[in-house]
Amino acid sequence: MPKISEVVSSSAEAMSIKYNNLVYEMKRRGQKVIVLSLGEAFFDIPLMSMDDLPYPAIYHYSHSRGIPELRDRIARYYRERYAVDVDPEEELLVTAGSKAAIHFSMMATLDPGDEVMIQEPLWVSYPEQAKLCHGVPVQIPYTATVRDFEDYITERTRLLVVNNPNNPRGQVFGGWEMRYLADLAEAYDIYLLSDEAYSDFLVDEPFYSAGRFDDDKSHTIICNSISKNFGISGWRIGYAISNPRFINQLLKINQHLITCPASILEYYLARHFDEILHITAPQIRAVVEKRRTVARYLKEVGLDYLPGNSTFYLFVSIAPSALGSEAFCMRLLEEDHVSVVPGIGYGHSCDAFVRLSVGTESVEDIRTGIDRIKALVECTQMVAIDETRG
Repeated sequence: MPKISEVVSSSAEAMSIKYNNLVYEMKRRGQKVIVLSLGEAFFDIPLMSMDDLPYPAIYHYSHSRGIPELRDRIARYYRERYAVDVDPEEELLVTAGSKAAIHFSMMATLDPGDEVMIQEPLWVSYPEQAKLCHGVPVQIPYTATVRDFEDYITERTRLLVVNNPNNPRGQVFGGWEMRYLADLAEAYDIYLLSDEAYSDFLVDEPFYSAGRFDDDKSHTIICNSISKNFGISGWRIGYAISNPRFINQLLKINQHLITCPASILEYYLARHFDEILHITAPQIRAVVEKRRTVARYLKEVGLDYLPGNSTFYLFVSIAPSALGSEAFCMRLLEEDHVSVVPGIGYGHSCDAFVRLSVGTESVEDIRTGIDRIKALVECTQMVAIDETRG
């Protein structure tokens, strides 16, 4: 058979999507699964009227930067909510999800052998996207602080990626940390890519976008997701913010790979942006409160998790189980019908953790799932003890 690219054949599946695909297959067979693996929250969002969308424009290509009405509204959103001034004409590009925006940003910054710094626990696609761009992911253990990042910079470093708020742990970098990272990027003349897909899920304190600390965005790339913050992940709408020179590079990539986002969705979002925000804001607050409730229950049953106060995820320790996280999660799914995501997908230092999402199931079902996680931890710990005695 013809040769497959080594870069592609050596890349790994996205761990979270792999497990969710298994869930979909089990559900098609009629099996009940407690799904704590989905990377989204299920919000109650009514379908707004489409009758007033511009016809026939909704059927045709739109501007490859995104329609002006949506870019204007996103720019205003960043200015009003995060105090970041964005020129919608030159500093913003809308594309098919923030995942594409991140990948395009790596394409625009990396030559073969260039390095991308990423702190663990990392979003599962960062290292694979870097590899697909012929770059080298440099993964920083989760125990490091931002002041340790400088130790990982080399002459090949071109990009520092942070996920703020963090998927999977829910950690948020404060103002001084983002200032430090912005200064670090400028000092070494590299780009800081701030993935802010969960920016609205910080509800009781201010969120500090990377754009606050680099007025002309000379060393800053912001990627964000309407999919996450609006609860419409299946629509695949995201965007990138940076300086005009960089956005023009992304524009070329967008034109060659996407052409433009789905026109009908752009017009729909531009028309109903404020309505959807109004509807989802209390639901975001509710899911963050739900996360707190689940965190308290984890403490009650004696399961530790990494500190965090945002998103709808918790990064839960499965120590002292003798199983690695992937073997643990597969057994949990096959035997107990509970789906969580293996920590190894979030970095080499994270194999003693699993990601638990509270976005799609009831608190009662989440507690049941946690009980089964706890039982499997204890069961596999006892097996390890028996083996050492035997």
